Amino acid sequence: MLEKIWKKILRRKGLSLWFIPALILWVVSLFYRVGSILVRGLKTSKQSLPVPVISVGNIAVGGTGKTPILMTIARFLLSEGYNVGIVSSAYGRIGSGSFVKPGYQVIDMPIEETGDEVMLLSDALPEAIFSVDSSKTSAAQNAASSEYPLDLILVDDGFQHYGLHRDFDIVTYDGSVPRSYLRMFPFGILREPITALKRADIIIITRAKFAKDIGRLQDRLGKLAPESEVYLARFQLGELIGPDERLPVKYIEDKSVLIFAGIGNFRAFLREIRGLTRDIDAAIEFSDHQIYDENSLNRIKSLAEKNNSEIILTTAKDWFKVRHFDFGRKLYYLSQQIDIDPGEEKLVSHLLKKIDIKQRVG
Repeated sequence: MLEKIWKKILRRKGLSLWFIPALILWVVSLFYRVGSILVRGLKTSKQSLPVPVISVGNIAVGGTGKTPILMTIARFLLSEGYNVGIVSSAYGRIGSGSFVKPGYQVIDMPIEETGDEVMLLSDALPEAIFSVDSSKTSAAQNAASSEYPLDLILVDDGFQHYGLHRDFDIVTYDGSVPRSYLRMFPFGILREPITALKRADIIIITRAKFAKDIGRLQDRLGKLAPESEVYLARFQLGELIGPDERLPVKYIEDKSVLIFAGIGNFRAFLREIRGLTRDIDAAIEFSDHQIYDENSLNRIKSLAEKNNSEIILTTAKDWFKVRHFDFGRKLYYLSQQIDIDPGEEKLVSHLLKKIDIKQRVG
């Protein structure tokens, strides 16, 4: 409920009844800014590990596309023969235990213990080693000291984790987000000032095709972080994936569709679907990392029945959480392909050179 109200305030236009709560959020954001500066200043010592640590993070709350970027980088490294560890705090999960396991074992765990993003990553990266703990520093230490030999560790959402030394920082920046949102949380979506981007080694502009002026955005980021390399990432829709079938996206061109998702940037997801079909019966936006209970699942089912929707469509991480529920019609998620410009091979090569790991041959 609070997230829903916050998004309405954030999306307000001009003078409206949301002005007063927006003013309150602005005051709170001043304290948040001071708090973030103090937290970073107090972390004078950082835990170093015997293996290189690379963070894939962001400076905004909500979805910027960091999970598919991390997945792309990890998949490329694995294909090149590197032993890859992935560290996560598994935000939004119900359990609180820690574990270090390969992806092909994690995928069989209850999603309440792994969280949605770890489950999604483990399904895509069965050969990677996953280390989960409420503390990313502890998770990284556990991975480095585990029985599994690792060449490097990727930290999911580690840009603001100041207690852990990173050898390389990759930051994803959502090109579709309006500039009016780029204020400190909760008045805007920023976890820390935009100038924090200068700490990044690489900035990846995600959803680049939705940016109003990509050239101007690249110039602005180049001025904010002159030492950082700037890449573009365009998300291309791949296939419709269900429990026992894979279909081309054109399958939904003439189908009536109900959409739901619990993600940070629901509007970007909805925009993608509108490019595939005009017959959208309903679009239900849940909170990021939504925990689907019986009421929310029945709400989706009832709305689909009311509109006589032919299929239900969601994101991959939501699909993993609700896949066993009977909605009375087919449930699919959309796979994504990522086109990185000037190329994922160049990005990984730059990363490996910076952390002084030689490219593997054969």
